[in-house]
Amino acid sequence: MKKRLPYLFFLCNFLLFSQEVSFTVIDSLTKESIPFATITTNFKQNSITNEEGVFRLSKETEFTNKDSIFISSIGFKSFADALLKINDSVIFLPQKIIELNNVILSQNNLSAEEIIKKVQQNIEEKYNLSLTKKQFFMRDSFSQEWALLKMDVKKTSIKEFKQSFWDSLFLTLPKKDSWHTESFGELSGDWTEENQKLHLLRAVDLADTLKEKGYEQIETKLTSILEKTVKENSYFKFKSGLFSTKVDRDEIIDQVLDSLPADSTGLAKKALEEEKLKGSFHKYRQKKMGNLFEGLIKKNKLNFNVLNKASLYTFEIMNFTFIENTAVYQIKFEPKNKKGKFKGTLFVDADNYTLIQLDYENVKPLKDFSLMGFSFQLYRQKMLLKFAKFNGENYQLQFYEREINYKFGVDRPLKILEKNKYVKGRRKQNELSADLHLKQDQSDKFTLIIFENSPLTAKEFQQLKPQKGFKQDKLNGYDPNYWKDYTIVEPNEVIRSFKTVEE
Repeated sequence: MKKRLPYLFFLCNFLLFSQEVSFTVIDSLTKESIPFATITTNFKQNSITNEEGVFRLSKETEFTNKDSIFISSIGFKSFADALLKINDSVIFLPQKIIELNNVILSQNNLSAEEIIKKVQQNIEEKYNLSLTKKQFFMRDSFSQEWALLKMDVKKTSIKEFKQSFWDSLFLTLPKKDSWHTESFGELSGDWTEENQKLHLLRAVDLADTLKEKGYEQIETKLTSILEKTVKENSYFKFKSGLFSTKVDRDEIIDQVLDSLPADSTGLAKKALEEEKLKGSFHKYRQKKMGNLFEGLIKKNKLNFNVLNKASLYTFEIMNFTFIENTAVYQIKFEPKNKKGKFKGTLFVDADNYTLIQLDYENVKPLKDFSLMGFSFQLYRQKMLLKFAKFNGENYQLQFYEREINYKFGVDRPLKILEKNKYVKGRRKQNELSADLHLKQDQSDKFTLIIFENSPLTAKEFQQLKPQKGFKQDKLNGYDPNYWKDYTIVEPNEVIRSFKTVEE
């Protein structure tokens, strides 16, 4: 690496003196990036590498000779050095292998199953469940892709709603779409949903506003047609086989749009935007993080399937290693029978049998049903969480990432009847009869990193004034300068390449 072009040396030093640094952490043996390595500093700007091994640190003042970083990852030798002495944008970590036969695993020579039982004991003594103030960065990413979007019209008394209209309408919806939300701030509270106070400092939406305007045009077009053809005091019956519902004329626009899937991109975005305008952007994030913390522990036990239903899994001690100065068991688990849902790895503090890292994914669909033309499949769930001590005696949540993928489908007859009891003659005024065929694949990824975690008394928590709301920024494409001077989890290539694409 010493033969690299001088440009890299210049670039790295330029970044250092501009109060921001960016590095990539690489396995020195395989030359592959090391994801989710822990980055700690002596200037309270901790971080973690993203899935591509990249991390970035920022500081309010210039970096000095006293500023240093410490990088650790399970299975690798740690790295520590002063920032100004690092002359490359790539940091290599050597692998650290300890043979099981060369160490005494414990004085009791516990089996993997016995270690797992101890993990669930004395939770309150292992984790700091009290009030703390946490500095965090959070990212929500959502994407969806239509595999099928079609309506076959069998009968219509509204000439504008003929087959060519619906074909044209569905063609205007994008086959693929995605949006991302990033937030930075402070969360004060404990591990319950109700005791949370969120103070957002900065937030941004990456969303395609051109597509949003396209959905608004669709709504305007539908509204115009219905206003011309639907009589006052009319009501609508929506029927699909045995299912039916009645809707007044004033609600017709919403219901017609709801005849498209509830998860349609335009509707989801529109509803989300409306809620954000009412101030629920802030409430949603506070509730989401509160739910996360509360969901980690139930009845004084860690609330994970592999621990709550340990009898469904086989466990094997794969390694005995160290994270910094902490001795750690690396335990692999996989289903023992068809009832087991996940496979993965647990990392357990060998001194007090505390779970400090869990990485797992499902081995079969978690939900899969098809009934009367409706189908849903939750086919992938992948999760990684890490705990750290934050200079305290007990562990706290440091990093959480969950990604889920699911599919839904509709293959149903749909009938829309306009009826009016104030018009002489037949109550039925108009009718649309069709078959609706929908298939969509969706992905939802949530990432949370906590940089700092400091104690908070009950009095200090009560005195904190709640933030009433927060207006986030909106961008049509990724801006590499948006988070300048902020330490965050670096975006992956999907987010970096996000930009508005005009249909």
